[in-house]
Amino acid sequence: TERSSITIHGGDHDHVRDVAGDADGAMLRYQAMSLQELFPKMLETRCYEICEFSLANYLIVRGNGGDWLSAVPVFPFRCFRHSFALTHRDSALTDLRGLAGRKVGVPDYSMTAAVWFRGLLRAQYGVGHRTITWVTPRKQRLAIPQGVRIEYTDGELEALLLAGDLDAMLGVSRRDAALPVGERRLRTVLPAAEAAERDYFARTGIFPIMHCVVIRNDVLERMPHLPQAVATAYAAAKTRAYARRSASVLPWGVARWDDDMAFFGRDPLPYGLNALNRMVVETLAGYLREQGFVSRLPDLDAPFLPVMV
Repeated sequence: TERSSITIHGGDHDHVRDVAGDADGAMLRYQAMSLQELFPKMLETRCYEICEFSLANYLIVRGNGGDWLSAVPVFPFRCFRHSFALTHRDSALTDLRGLAGRKVGVPDYSMTAAVWFRGLLRAQYGVGHRTITWVTPRKQRLAIPQGVRIEYTDGELEALLLAGDLDAMLGVSRRDAALPVGERRLRTVLPAAEAAERDYFARTGIFPIMHCVVIRNDVLERMPHLPQAVATAYAAAKTRAYARRSASVLPWGVARWDDDMAFFGRDPLPYGLNALNRMVVETLAGYLREQGFVSRLPDLDAPFLPVMV
């Protein structure tokens, strides 16, 4: 029936491209779109019935009493954040510890990547987030916690960094990265980011989860079978992506596919609320509390729908 047909909106990841189809009686469609557009739009208008979503934003909304959406423990995007901080190539910064007391641009203060980065900064490098002045656009997805050093800007962060108005920025360079390597004026603060990421995973077991999949609760009432259908479809799509050695499932490319798959226990993107994923989500939740976004740690069984993957 038409009621059983539904569109998932999410990122253009190769390992989710096969999600569309008939899964457990639900006809799933998949619409890839810009996540920078999707997340704020979902928060502002709740326009998507089901979509990929910022894990930090989801835990903040739920932790502060929001009851209009629920998450399936499917985590379609993970990313280490050691290379997330960029600086000018002539900068003296070569260690994340050097960010203490500096001005750092951030596109959105509550974005999951920024929450992970600030948590990493304190836990691994001993730098508290309140020692940094965060420069950010006025329009934010969610309220910025009290006690943070914030400067609002109408300028573009990359332009501010290139002009010397910022010491570093969190995010991806759009213009500079498009230049030939020899002409680029920006670089990562951490010179050997991949080595730091490998060491971090070997020590902690954490491959940071960025996104989950959320369903509006009014849709859940209408289609109670949907969470399992979605989990099944994502898991099947991921299995096919592993079989074709998809470049989107490993953080450092496919050149060392066999070695890196072994490094991640043959499953770099585990789905479900197993012990490993629970530990990773609890780490992020701890950072949210530490950074003032939520007043207490959530019970993880409440925000995640029970599914088998």
